[in-house]
Amino acid sequence: MSDSLTTLISKVQALLGDDGTIFTTATITAAARKALATYNQYLPTNAGTLIDAVTDQLEYELTDEDPLATGILDILEQDSDQQEMDISITFDQYHEDNRIFFRLRSPLTTGKTIIARYNIPQTINGLDSATETTIPAWMNDILITGIAGEALRSRAYARVEKINLNKDVSENYKALAKEFLSEYKTDLKRIAQDKQAPVGEPDNHAWNDPYHNWNQ
Repeated sequence: MSDSLTTLISKVQALLGDDGTIFTTATITAAARKALATYNQYLPTNAGTLIDAVTDQLEYELTDEDPLATGILDILEQDSDQQEMDISITFDQYHEDNRIFFRLRSPLTTGKTIIARYNIPQTINGLDSATETTIPAWMNDILITGIAGEALRSRAYARVEKINLNKDVSENYKALAKEFLSEYKTDLKRIAQDKQAPVGEPDNHAWNDPYHNWNQ
């Protein structure tokens, strides 16, 4: 089961040998936010939506369909008969006023359906009003490493306290933070590479194949 923020906080405190006195709930919550931002750079969630095409319309707004969209993966024309493969559409993506748009190179007609595939951020239940942890359970320990690293880095720079933090403690925190965050990013990069879609055989399509819609 994927961990909620409350569970993550307890596990991070246990990993760092703390009872909540040094690595407080507020500190770890802020660290979780930063670790999640890094996670989403490497492993966002894939999503998709259907958009009704309009005759001669070239521009469509993706964030009007899903405000959480962060980047387009592919735009396709849905096979109306569901007998053949959906066709990739040549398009250009652009951003305006923090919104995501795509512009088709060739317009479709009313009655056609556009399939938009895109990324949305992962979430942690209890963090920033999220009600679900979308990160898979087997990634919990990796995420905990990242949160711990961010918490250590935060504490390393928190020098103003009731009793000033010993300089050696601060340096130790920095060293541990570097080690934890290096491990975290290495794991994320490896998993992101492993998640690339495998192919059964090489793609032999050429520029002038019907697959690329050059003759339509």
